[in-house]
Amino acid sequence: MRTVIGMSRLRLGVAAIVTSACATLHFPQWTEAAELEGAPPATVLSDTAVQTRQVLAIEGRQLAYTATAGTLQVRLDKSDAEAAIFYVSYHSDQADAATRPITFVFNGGPGSSAAWLHMGGLGPKRLFLQDDGAVPSPPARLVDNAQTWLGFTDLVFIDPVGTGFSRASPRGEKSADASGQPFWGIKSDLRSLGEFVRLYLTRYGRWASPKYVAGESYGGFRAAALVELLPVRAGIQLSGVILISPVIEYTLNLGYDYLNVMPWVTFVPSYAATAFHYGKYRGSSQELKQVIKEAEAFSRSELLVALASGESRKSAAVSAAFARLAAISGLDLSEVQRHRGRVSAEVFGKRLLEAQGRVVGIYDGSVSAPDPDPFGTNYPARDPSLDPLIAPVTTSFNAYVREELDYKTDLRYDLMNPDVLQAWNWAEGGLGELPGVGSRLRSGLTLNPDLKVLIAHGYFDLATPYFASKYIMERLELDEAVFPNLRLSVYPGGHMFYVRTDAREQLYRDAKALYETSSKGSQR
Repeated sequence: MRTVIGMSRLRLGVAAIVTSACATLHFPQWTEAAELEGAPPATVLSDTAVQTRQVLAIEGRQLAYTATAGTLQVRLDKSDAEAAIFYVSYHSDQADAATRPITFVFNGGPGSSAAWLHMGGLGPKRLFLQDDGAVPSPPARLVDNAQTWLGFTDLVFIDPVGTGFSRASPRGEKSADASGQPFWGIKSDLRSLGEFVRLYLTRYGRWASPKYVAGESYGGFRAAALVELLPVRAGIQLSGVILISPVIEYTLNLGYDYLNVMPWVTFVPSYAATAFHYGKYRGSSQELKQVIKEAEAFSRSELLVALASGESRKSAAVSAAFARLAAISGLDLSEVQRHRGRVSAEVFGKRLLEAQGRVVGIYDGSVSAPDPDPFGTNYPARDPSLDPLIAPVTTSFNAYVREELDYKTDLRYDLMNPDVLQAWNWAEGGLGELPGVGSRLRSGLTLNPDLKVLIAHGYFDLATPYFASKYIMERLELDEAVFPNLRLSVYPGGHMFYVRTDAREQLYRDAKALYETSSKGSQR
């Protein structure tokens, strides 16, 4: 049920976050001091918004809410760049905005829009999928989402520049160049998102509300950085953060280097879970949680020592470690030996079910499909656990935003924009190292002892394995009083584990508990 309220256009003078960029191919670290250097004021040109009133039956009651689809114009003066950032927000009509939590949600990539979380698990409507996340026959359709987070928080889904309907404007009166590159970098992206949050709180009078952020994948990287950045740059203190399948330290996810040991270790428990799912696991455990526990213990000890020792693979200790890795991962021993115990996700996904002519998904190892290139040695270009979802998510969102939310535009909705990732400036203001935000997360938790953080992962995620986040958590050196504020939960499923009914229900309960706990802390 919906009622169209109307369109508003306004002009505001505001202060914006600005950025400087330098082009290189390296992955950086960057400092707060560099980010705080001279940020001149900027001007927001115009905002657009279309509002509809709707009602959803949730938890045995009728939830009346206002949905808003629109843009906020953000201009970065220093680079003479501006953009219209598209969002969809949901506000409860039955709660006091001053005390009602508000959560800003974004996905990752870089280059992905928020429709994944929006249509997949958090919004009031979701894409209909089978209970195990399988895509039914077309056409795609939406259903009411009983696990929408709107039950306990207002929601704002944000599409970063270059994704969704968010577009950069031409630079200069005579320029036809509307490239989003000034926004496509670690620092400038964070600044534009931070500025969006500030503008939204101002535009809709939500400064008094408890504030949260939730991000998936690289969106988790963003969220962890904003924990520290928002209080310093915008005076915005967060009550809670949810990191969904996050990459927190790239050195643990993409640092596939023969001399870098940890990435080869952090993936192993997810390999074990996937092998167990297909009956390929040759360890002693008979239950998934025990399989994971065994794989974690092995990865921390025998495997880590074998990879770091530098001993010949023919030594007894190294041979024993490789044999156990083969048993735990379900791979042939010869495959493990050939890679010297350094098995990438692509190798694992290609080889685990190779005898059956199937390939395993990287985004969700519990999903497999016939290998489209059975004679090739490399992992196929299309991931069977990701690609089948792209068209249904895109189709359902396009229909929903235009028909249900009454937002009229001829723009193409970019669910995933490869141009963003290709042009991403990983070296903004930093050194040539793999980026990470673990120290920022630690700083944010330490300086805000009431902040609650939930890190959520899927057991079968071979893109951002849960064990990498667990490894980081154990090494943040948090104070004993603060450490309980940080929690890791692992769910059945892969990178987008929330497409599965059981995982989505569990995530809903865990997220709701975080909001309830953080609200009690804010009342002290």
